Amino acid sequence: MSSYDESQERFEEFLRTYKDSQGALPYWARLQQMSINAEVSLSIDYQDLISFDNVFVTLAAENPQRFIDTINAALVSVLRVEDPDYVNSLDITTIKARITNYSEHVPLRAIRSKHIGKLVHVSGIMMRASEVKPLLVQAMFQCRICDEKIPQTQEEGRYTEPARCPLCDKKTPMKLLPQESQFRDWQKVRVQESPDELPPGQMPRSIDIVLEGDTVDVSRPGDLVKVTGVLQTTPDFSRRGGKLATFNIFIEANGVEVSEKEYEQLEISEEDEKKIRELAEDPYVHQRIVASIAPSIQGYDTIKESIALLLFGGVGKKLPDGTRIRGKSNILMIGDPGTGKSQILKFVAGLAARGLYTSGKGTTAAGLTAAVMHDPESGAMTLEAGALVLSDQGTACIDEFDKMDPDDRTAIHEAMEQHTVSIAKAGIVATLNARTSVLAAANPALGRYESSLSVQDNIKLPFTILSRFDLVWIMVDTIDAKKDREIAQFILNMHQAKKPKGESATPPVPPAFLKKYIGYANINVIPQLSAEAAEVIENFYVDLRKSAEGGAAVPITARQLESLVRLSEARAKMALRSKVTKEDAQASIRLMEDSLRMVALDRVTGRIDIDRLVSKMSASQRSSSDIIIKAIRDMESDGASTVNKDALIQRAVSMGLAKEQAEEVIEKLLAEGILYSPKEGKIRHSQS
Repeated sequence: MSSYDESQERFEEFLRTYKDSQGALPYWARLQQMSINAEVSLSIDYQDLISFDNVFVTLAAENPQRFIDTINAALVSVLRVEDPDYVNSLDITTIKARITNYSEHVPLRAIRSKHIGKLVHVSGIMMRASEVKPLLVQAMFQCRICDEKIPQTQEEGRYTEPARCPLCDKKTPMKLLPQESQFRDWQKVRVQESPDELPPGQMPRSIDIVLEGDTVDVSRPGDLVKVTGVLQTTPDFSRRGGKLATFNIFIEANGVEVSEKEYEQLEISEEDEKKIRELAEDPYVHQRIVASIAPSIQGYDTIKESIALLLFGGVGKKLPDGTRIRGKSNILMIGDPGTGKSQILKFVAGLAARGLYTSGKGTTAAGLTAAVMHDPESGAMTLEAGALVLSDQGTACIDEFDKMDPDDRTAIHEAMEQHTVSIAKAGIVATLNARTSVLAAANPALGRYESSLSVQDNIKLPFTILSRFDLVWIMVDTIDAKKDREIAQFILNMHQAKKPKGESATPPVPPAFLKKYIGYANINVIPQLSAEAAEVIENFYVDLRKSAEGGAAVPITARQLESLVRLSEARAKMALRSKVTKEDAQASIRLMEDSLRMVALDRVTGRIDIDRLVSKMSASQRSSSDIIIKAIRDMESDGASTVNKDALIQRAVSMGLAKEQAEEVIEKLLAEGILYSPKEGKIRHSQS
């Protein structure tokens, strides 16, 4: 008996007798369910196989193709005994044993010529996928003269027909009979290195992978995949005039695993779980986690708290009518140069699962959403996932948000609210998932933040984008001798590798453990809004809006109400609680009030006015502008074609405006083109 026959017998024995740690027979149970579930393949964990018998190690390393053929034959043999009717109903070449978790893991940039013909295990993000095509494996030809049918097996994906008819011995073109031929599903995908595996300053490497049978269409662009297969070569035809001496490589896939969840790649051991539970029971768990967010940046505790909530995220909901409510929060930081925005973003991108960092001018709409690419081999148009799709179920950190081209920036509108990316280009109409949190940083338009100007004048971002951020923070570099000395000592101590003065006795949570903690919370905790928490949020919302009765400024909208729910759920998730408490709601309200005071406080009335954030004028400016426009219309109706500026100011003062306020509003209306000045000291309404 040959060694291959022995290997086949050992594999058959493995399928029948292998027991897991609980004493169950996992492969035998799944094998018996194959016909019920209409499955044609069985996934085998390679580590289970070699723990059963290490003879498979040598076989897989020395002759991987023979190893795959052997285990496939063994699976067919066992199935033929257990369920002969099912096997007879199938083409036996489609029955496959799929190897996963192979021990020979090779990073994409480490693939070399020595790996050709070997079984390898690679992982990365699927960037593009071709359409699924039928691959001809067993052709049936018919002679056009004598009608003789001639079967012929196709090899290496090439379509070849018999040169002569074996019956009439005539050299004539043959007719292919598709209905009597055998086809197999075929698809080519491209897998690229994961961003967390990419060395700094390097271009990401990618490799083509050929999928056949039931492995086609199991994953989509943006998914993290692990592929086990044989590395193959194909001649390079990139130049005219024949084949080059160089070859292109691809992987003929045997087993494919898809990491559906964002935290699936995190290996959380029992010891890790014990530590996670201990941290969750700490009464100061929120403070410890907030202190662990970008510890190299001094201060900004409120902003760090909001970023911690963004990392944990709320709970996405699907309503009975099919409407989806997002659970992910979006945060914008606007700040003076040197306030540590980029450093915070880099830290969050490294901490978040599927965290991606991108910056300003180097970002386009296609790079953020998805690009339609032309496949040079097939000539077809394919879809390639962009940053927001690749960070699905993760966090996208966008630096220099204000430097982006306005047309490119509008591409993220849909992703921020609906969590999808819709594409309609070159005949491809598709909607991709982009369930990602957006953490963006921008510099003020004038270099530094001018508190005398509105948020709109400072940042020059469209209202449609600003309204989609749950929280907007302003980081101003103010001069304060005591604070400046603290920051200087903090930075200098870091450079001298000293412990910062007054550091807490309890060290912050290490980033590697915090990543596991966030992953554990997102996998296992789905907090529900309690009646007490809902009442607190409701009272805050209603009381704040009540202050706008009688035509005053609108202080808050329903969008901020949903933001409060998301932030409250995230805070409960941070402590691994299944209920959102009153304290969680109060903490999220405190954050919302702090943010609104920064960006929506009307200096004239002293009230919060959401219009300062989402429109060109605050409510008080709008009412003031109405008075100015009414005054100029009244004066024009008296017969004057143009109005004297000083006379207009006096008229506005008599109607209840302060002189300084009237002058400021007139300047604003002139800048926006609602009024214009035909000559010095004279003003006219644009529509008159």
